[in-house]
Amino acid sequence: MKEFFKGKVVCITGSSQGIGKATALLLGSYGASIALNGRNPEKLQKAHDELTAQGIDCHSIVADISTKEDCKRIVDETVQHFGKLDVLINNAGIASRGRISESDPEAWDQIMQINTMGVINTTYFALPHLEKQNGSVIIISSMAAKVGVPGHAGYSASKMALTAYAKALQIEAHNKVHCGLVYVGFTANENQKQILKPDGTYEAIPQRKGLKLASREDVAKRIARVIVDRKKEITLTVLGKLQHILLKFAPSVVYAMLKKSYKTYDDMYDA
Repeated sequence: MKEFFKGKVVCITGSSQGIGKATALLLGSYGASIALNGRNPEKLQKAHDELTAQGIDCHSIVADISTKEDCKRIVDETVQHFGKLDVLINNAGIASRGRISESDPEAWDQIMQINTMGVINTTYFALPHLEKQNGSVIIISSMAAKVGVPGHAGYSASKMALTAYAKALQIEAHNKVHCGLVYVGFTANENQKQILKPDGTYEAIPQRKGLKLASREDVAKRIARVIVDRKKEITLTVLGKLQHILLKFAPSVVYAMLKKSYKTYDDMYDA
C-alpha cells in the first residue's frame, strides 16, 4: 500500500485536526504530497508543522468550504503548487444537534452548505484534474446517513444527500474517476471538536462514554485501503456494521434503539 501513494498528490479538506489530520499524516508517511485545509489559520499551521517535522511534503490552504469560491481555490492552489491532483478526500464537515421543531432554518443552511455543498463544490472543481490521473474522490460520511437520527436530523439529512450524490458519481465517472464512500462509525474526537447548536452557535461536543471508539489512526488506514482497492463503499466499526445489518434485516430494532437513545437527549446536552 505504501508504494501506491509514493508521488501521489492528495488534497484533504478539514485536515487541521481529527480524521483529516490523521489521514494526512498516514498518507504523507507513505510518500504522498499533502494539501492541507482548514478554516482556522493557527490550527492549520500546527498541523502543517507536525507534518513537515516528519519530512512530509505539504502545502496549507486556509479556506472555508461553505463558500463556492473557497472550494475552487482549494483545488486551484493544490494543482498550482504540486502540478497535479491524484486524490481528493472530502473530510471537512460539522456535527449538529437540535430537534426539528427548535432548529433555526439558518442553522440548517449552515449544515447543508458545509456538509453537502462543500463536498459537491470541491468535487466539481477537482474532477477535471482527477480524470487526468484516473484518480479518486473520497467522501467521508457517517452512519447517520443511513437513518434519520432524532435530535440530529440536520446532520443526517446533510449526509444522506451525499449518499445519493456519491452513487450517481460512481456511475457517471466510471472508468474515469473512482468515488469511494466511507461511512464512519463512532470515532474518538479531539477535545476541541465542536457541534452546531439549533440556534446556529457552537459548543463543545460532549465526550462519548460507554462506547468502544475507533481511533482516528485506524480510520485513516481504512480510508487508505479504500483508495488503493478503489472500493465504492465501506462501513467502519463493529457498531456501524451491526447497524447496517439490522437496518437491512430488522429495521424495527434500529428504530427502537433510536427512540431509547433520544430519551437521553436532554441529559446529554443539558437542554
